[in-house]
Amino acid sequence: MFATSFWGTSSGLGIALGLSFLALLALAWLLFGTAARARADRAMATRMRVAGRVTAPVDEPGQSSWIPEQVTKFGTRFAQASGFGDALDLRLEAAGVPVRSGEFVVLSVCALIAGAVVGFAILQNPLLALVVGAACAAGPWFALRFALKRRADKLREQLPEVLTILASSLRAGHSFLQALDTVSKEISEPAAGEFIRVVAEIRLGRPVEEALGAMAERVGSDDFRWAVLAVNIQREVGGNLAEILDIVADTLRERATMRRQILVLTAEGRLSAYVLIALPFAIALYMTAVNPEYVKLLVTTTLGLIMSGSAAVLLVAGVLWMRKIVNIDV
Repeated sequence: MFATSFWGTSSGLGIALGLSFLALLALAWLLFGTAARARADRAMATRMRVAGRVTAPVDEPGQSSWIPEQVTKFGTRFAQASGFGDALDLRLEAAGVPVRSGEFVVLSVCALIAGAVVGFAILQNPLLALVVGAACAAGPWFALRFALKRRADKLREQLPEVLTILASSLRAGHSFLQALDTVSKEISEPAAGEFIRVVAEIRLGRPVEEALGAMAERVGSDDFRWAVLAVNIQREVGGNLAEILDIVADTLRERATMRRQILVLTAEGRLSAYVLIALPFAIALYMTAVNPEYVKLLVTTTLGLIMSGSAAVLLVAGVLWMRKIVNIDV
């Protein structure tokens, strides 16, 4: 009886429409994004095989076809005109997201429009509808940030093993390029793709220092930057590079152990933060189902809008504060 009465209201219908939109968006991202990524991987594999040999140029993979080309071009021009197109492309590449900046801008605009329409259907207030649309438009950016952090963390975890393989290859008498090629074959993704690209760039004439530095910038990890800096300095001044790599690998393993200990010690604080963040939304949803007229005052009266805005600002401040407490840099 309770479920029937709630989902029969406008709020329940709006929530259902929002969840349906998010599900369709996730499905489209998986289907079309996976296909685009597969095409890009195939093209990259072809370039890697022909790297270092004189051959016909390989055609660049086209953009994914799930967005019309003209719309994508408009998004690309907008990103370039706004000055964030190149930086966005670098972040998308570093996160392993199979879209370009133009497609990402179009996706954000679609989320903005869909969120505004759903928000207006629920709240019947143009201003609040724009707020909901802006929140939906920020969704892809938060997803990009999450994907970037997850991939960087995975690469950071693989770095000690990468350095160990490099040191072992150098001790076996291989050149530095051969050692990098061994890493690209022995390590798993996502580090394998990065080192395949580094080896290809070096074989095509790019200096080793520049190729390694570009990889460190793409990864965006301080550990990678320090490791690349140590390798470049040791290659310039000479010495036992394998021994230096072993020392760096041991140091990184100790840092990783300390990070895991910090995660364990701060687990209670992070869980408390998640509960405190979700609690206002859970209470608002429950009150909307039980007594919608009571909650309606928060979005239909001036005082209610002021209270809602103040609560949102305080919530954001609390989230930033709690994040500062539980996040400890190592």
